[in-house]
Amino acid sequence: KNLQDKGYAPLSRFGKYTVDVVVNGNREYFSLFETPAEANKMAERMRKEFGKDNVTQGTLSDEAFKMFAGITPESLQLFGNLLGLDNTGDSAQDQAFQEYLRLTKSNRSAMKRLIHREGIAGFSEDVGRVLASFVYSNARQTAAGLHMGDLGEAITEIPKQQGELKDAAMRLADYVKNPQEEGHVIRGMLFAQYLGGSIASAFVNMTQPIAVTFPWLSQFGGARQSAAQLARAAKNLATPGTAYEPELAKALKHAEDDGTVSPQEVHQLMAQAQGTGSLRSGDGTRYGDARAAGLNAMSRLSLGWGKVFGMAEQVNRRVTFIAAYRIAVARKMADPAGFAKRAVNETQFIYSKANKMRFARGAVGGTLMTFKTYSVAYLELLGRMWTHGGKDGKKAVMLALAVMLVMSGAGGLPFSDDLEDLANGLGQLMGYNLNTKKAKQEFLEGLFGPAMASFIERGITGLPGAPLDVSGRLGMGNLIPGTGLFQEKTNHTKDVLEIAGPAGDFAGRVFSGGRKILGGDVSGAMEMMPKAIQNAAKGVDMATTGMYRDAKGYKVLETNQLEAALKSIGFQPASVSKVQESNFMNQQAKAFYNMRATEIRGMWARGIFEQDSGMVGDARAAVADWNQKNPEQPMRIDMPSVLSRVKEMRKTKDERIAQTAPKAMRAQMREDMAKVRSEL
Repeated sequence: KNLQDKGYAPLSRFGKYTVDVVVNGNREYFSLFETPAEANKMAERMRKEFGKDNVTQGTLSDEAFKMFAGITPESLQLFGNLLGLDNTGDSAQDQAFQEYLRLTKSNRSAMKRLIHREGIAGFSEDVGRVLASFVYSNARQTAAGLHMGDLGEAITEIPKQQGELKDAAMRLADYVKNPQEEGHVIRGMLFAQYLGGSIASAFVNMTQPIAVTFPWLSQFGGARQSAAQLARAAKNLATPGTAYEPELAKALKHAEDDGTVSPQEVHQLMAQAQGTGSLRSGDGTRYGDARAAGLNAMSRLSLGWGKVFGMAEQVNRRVTFIAAYRIAVARKMADPAGFAKRAVNETQFIYSKANKMRFARGAVGGTLMTFKTYSVAYLELLGRMWTHGGKDGKKAVMLALAVMLVMSGAGGLPFSDDLEDLANGLGQLMGYNLNTKKAKQEFLEGLFGPAMASFIERGITGLPGAPLDVSGRLGMGNLIPGTGLFQEKTNHTKDVLEIAGPAGDFAGRVFSGGRKILGGDVSGAMEMMPKAIQNAAKGVDMATTGMYRDAKGYKVLETNQLEAALKSIGFQPASVSKVQESNFMNQQAKAFYNMRATEIRGMWARGIFEQDSGMVGDARAAVADWNQKNPEQPMRIDMPSVLSRVKEMRKTKDERIAQTAPKAMRAQMREDMAKVRSEL
């Protein structure tokens, strides 16, 4: 009551770098800073005021509290009794508890606020950050008090026969109780690179109620009611001032407060508590004010960069909650709000640490699994509906696959691209220059005609006249990274980088762009820019040149202004997608043909060089086998090229190197090798 009447402001310090001022045994100042530069600046100021010998600097440990894990106040009381301390006396007991809090609690713990403040200067004056930290840490403490008991009880109730499951549950519980920020900087950067600022990504995200919620809700009243309620909810959200049913409005407000429909709000609060989400004021100097202005601009840009995607996520969750609540009311369920919350968690998925697979809990695994959570959660949902949903669940799975077929075509069905890579690799091993995607397309065209075949393969974006292609964005054909390694290629770099996920792609772009910049080509900077900026730049280029150009600047095809506009917001024009896909398949076939022809010529030349008639016969047989299996791509070995290779094989390696070197370097190379040989 006293705090309510007089007000309360929590005192906090933030940072890792310490500045401590002690004069004649009395601490005059102690503060924390986020960077060494800030700490050094304050230390210099304190030295001028209190003297050089009275100021010390250091760093604060973030891990020391773990040494005392499991120590409780009751344990301290017991040890105090053993040491002869008066456990009922305020002084000894209170001091022991204060020391317990200092040693055993994380610097972010709400329990730290029970430490008695001594009025030493150096507390943070960033009111917004202090308040955010206060709210966030107390929320964590309250949540732990509410749910940790349930967590322990759930683990205890696992049958002893399922020891492996209990071990997994214990590891997950420990992970939840002791959260670590694992590669969050890298993952945040990857979000900014690939999803942030992208209107196309936000649009694709908004299809989740159709692709996931619609089939799931169909288990409870059928597909027609599910579609009708989702459409009604979407219409309500799009209509300003819509008045919801009183109970629904109350449940929706509660869902907003507990984060069910606004999960990103807690991340923004956490960012402000960490000092990365709030605006800063300058220190009055020209440099300080300019630095604050720059950091504030970056904070606003970061917030806006993720806002589009965040708004789409909120729309998805609200539509799902409203539709599910109304379905629950129609079916007279006892707890409509609980069902609606379950619908949101089941179909919009849980992206918290508590829902991470074991592989994705480390910094490396978390980075590799970036942007994979949706795919994994979707497949898990299909599995749950099929195995636990009974007859209606199996119908829902089939409906989900049908929706995906309409949205992204057969090429977007789960694992379709991975199976094609495997089939192509097996075909190559058997001597066939096979492209499964092309063969499938030709088969469908022969059976249904080009228009229908395009729809079956690409979904709605394959319909005649569709201006853009979103089949790749909406589909899940490529779920297993690195399946391109099954195929014979001259270069597998792209497939290896795919295993590393977006981080691998970004690293490749950084190195490539960096090399260009160091070589004086400023266009390399664009390679390192976020995808949203790259797409906008590509759209401008298409609008000004009237063509789509590849990475080397070569023309791919002519484009119009609509296609340029679509590209600028992140969508791939349908014409570009089709031409690029056709070019890719042709390049793939060409590369395997040339690689196989080179291998056969090499075998033939080696047989002549080693005077091995059997090897020459094998080369002839390989040509005949190729021509039999690939009659539309006949291979003819040019004997002059084989003999030329034999001639090269008879030269020494240094002779071959010098012969293929630029003319200006040949004489020097031959002179160097002659000198080396003379010394042998």
